[in-house]
Amino acid sequence: MNQGYELSYEKGRKIVKGLGNYPATHVSDIRDLVKKSREKYGSKTAYKFKRDGLIIEKTYIDLDNDVDALGTALHNLGLKDGYISILSENRYEWGVAYFSIVNGTGVAVPLDKYLPENEVENLVSRGRVEAIFYSGAYHEMMLSFSKKENTIRYFICMDEIELPLSDKRFVKMSTLTERGKALLNDGDKSFAAAQIDKEKMSILLFTSGTTKMSKGVMLSHKNIVSNVSSVSALLEVYPTDTHLSILPLHHTFENTIGLMFMILSGVTICYSEGIRHLAQNIKEFNVTILVGVPAIFEAIYSRVMDGIEKQGKTKLINTMRSISGFLLKLGIDIRRRLFRPVMDKLGPDLRLFVSGAAPLSVDILNGFESFGITFLQGYGLTETSPVISVTSFYHNAPGTIGIPVKDVEVTIDNPDENGMGEILVRGQNVMLGYYENPEETKEVMLEEGWLRTGDLGIIDDRCYLRITGRAKTMIVFTNGKKAFPEEYEVQLNIIPGVKESFVWGNKASDGAIQVCAKIVLDKDFFEQKGYSDKQIGDEIEAAIRRMNEGIPKYKILRYFLLTYEELAKTTKMSIKRNIESDKMMMYLDKVGVDIRKINKSFIE
Repeated sequence: MNQGYELSYEKGRKIVKGLGNYPATHVSDIRDLVKKSREKYGSKTAYKFKRDGLIIEKTYIDLDNDVDALGTALHNLGLKDGYISILSENRYEWGVAYFSIVNGTGVAVPLDKYLPENEVENLVSRGRVEAIFYSGAYHEMMLSFSKKENTIRYFICMDEIELPLSDKRFVKMSTLTERGKALLNDGDKSFAAAQIDKEKMSILLFTSGTTKMSKGVMLSHKNIVSNVSSVSALLEVYPTDTHLSILPLHHTFENTIGLMFMILSGVTICYSEGIRHLAQNIKEFNVTILVGVPAIFEAIYSRVMDGIEKQGKTKLINTMRSISGFLLKLGIDIRRRLFRPVMDKLGPDLRLFVSGAAPLSVDILNGFESFGITFLQGYGLTETSPVISVTSFYHNAPGTIGIPVKDVEVTIDNPDENGMGEILVRGQNVMLGYYENPEETKEVMLEEGWLRTGDLGIIDDRCYLRITGRAKTMIVFTNGKKAFPEEYEVQLNIIPGVKESFVWGNKASDGAIQVCAKIVLDKDFFEQKGYSDKQIGDEIEAAIRRMNEGIPKYKILRYFLLTYEELAKTTKMSIKRNIESDKMMMYLDKVGVDIRKINKSFIE
């Protein structure tokens, strides 16, 4: 085992390059990934999912056969080199459709399943989509599209529902799969023998935002498989593992890690029926791995700790944590045995959590670790396919996001006196550019292959990367000092009764910058306590005062507003900060309040 990275300097910049801690698994392209997994894992279960209350299993052989059949049928439809979308919830058919597109047919254009019809229509137009795979939940939307002028030649339904017989553009995915099998039996090798240019765009992903603001990220086979390979050198998973897929598959984090990486590693992928069924799915599928975002892990941890508190066992659990922590330092690990009752309720087989997209409270990270669950954090962007760095068994310092994954380089641009500056990334995982947008591409793609991330961070003495915040959301005080909304939000979100929060810097009438917060409350939590609005405000204010004690006076959180309305978020649970900022300004204008005069207030 090496130290996992190497350090060098280029034009005065300190550069950290990931080397990995384990032998990397290499594949030449995504088709090779599927084929090698079939060869290696064969009849092992690749997927488990529920359909009509029954658990259905698909093997690695099934996956490869279904992909080849569907891909052959797509060629037969004349869709070679076409742009093809997928609009669906996470399911087995999503992966089959995706691989049938990218592994020899054309360009996959996955779409956000939560987008309204007009935005889906705009992205389909922008992407010049010729065919679209969809689940039954979007059938009415597809019928609406079929009556409008667009480039769609085929609407391919994943479910066995009644399609309009008069419109030959509508076809069932199952029909195409059977057609493809017949074509393969007749010797059709159009899909199987199709040449794959791994340097060429094969995936077009639109970033979060309105359709006018969202950018189309162009990714290649080389981008994706290099990132999967890089992650395999830092993250150890096994064919005996079971992963529960929660995050939307159209996001690169779930797509690369929750789909590609798991298949490469022989892991069984299960599909969640939704957040409400999370606890049930974890147990019935015997889940060992969970890949998610902070909001998911915060909710799980809150439920666990609330249950412990209701049983009056908080003090006992804290004592047990102290004992097991001390023994762990001596090389004696009794966590799983000691906390078996907790794990039995949480999920007895859970062993690994991986979080991405936003910072997570160190208290929550340490809390899960104390129960015997390894908790890792990753960092990345759609533009980097997506993983840039990740903590690992060997590099897992709380508050950091570890070291770069294998063969990826990270540096800090124009660091200030504290070493903070914009994070730059270089590697084969960096995108080809933005679709039909050379101006935006030029802004972020620098000379010598460096990509501007838009994130600010620090590389510490151990060569660990630490994110301080987004450059665009940074709060700059009149004394020149800086702060970031995320550092406040992480602390606010662990206050009992707080579901989530949004922090911003408001410029007061005298020019001073004041840190303000919109805090979303858990209504059930306070109703059970029987608190009045005043009591709630007083309790939150007391918690914020305690929080402020550890913050320099110039950057303390001064004003907060309380609400029960959830924040506007993307499908990967990131706060839509521009929308929340606009809402707050509209609210303040509406009530005619100078933010400096607000202590605490409920937003009705």
